[in-house]
Amino acid sequence: MTDKKAVFIDTNIWIYAFLEENKEKRNKVVKFLEEIASKDNILVSIQVINEFHYVCLRKYFLSEDEIISMVDGINSIVNVKEISLNTYKKAVNLRQEYNFSFWDSLIVASALENNCDVLYSEDMHHNLKIKNLEIINPLKET
Repeated sequence: MTDKKAVFIDTNIWIYAFLEENKEKRNKVVKFLEEIASKDNILVSIQVINEFHYVCLRKYFLSEDEIISMVDGINSIVNVKEISLNTYKKAVNLRQEYNFSFWDSLIVASALENNCDVLYSEDMHHNLKIKNLEIINPLKET
C-alpha cells in the first residue's frame, strides 16, 4: 500500500467548488479537487466546516438543509479534524511570527498538527514553507 500525502484545504477552495459563479474558476477548482482526491489524504479542520457554513448562510443566504448537504459532500472526501487549546496556542505563535490573520494562523496550525505536507489556499502566501508544510495556491498559474 502506498502512503498518501496529507494535504489540508482551506475554506475558500470549498466555497469556489460549490458556489463560485465564474464557471471557469469553479471548474478549475472541481478538477483540482478530483485530481487530489484520488491520490492524497485530504484533511480539513472543524474550523473550515464552520467557516464554510457561515459564508453559505451569510453571504449566499442558503438554507441550513442546503448547507448540510454540501458539508456532507465535503465530508465524503475529507477527514475532519478537531482543534484544541494546543492548536490555538500554536496559532497565536504563528500569527506573531508570520503576520497571518488569526483565522489563517489557526488553519496553518491545524495543518501542521496533522502532519500535512501541503496547505491549499488562495488567500495565503503562495510557496511559503513553514516547517514541513508548503502553502500552495492551486489557482495560481505556474
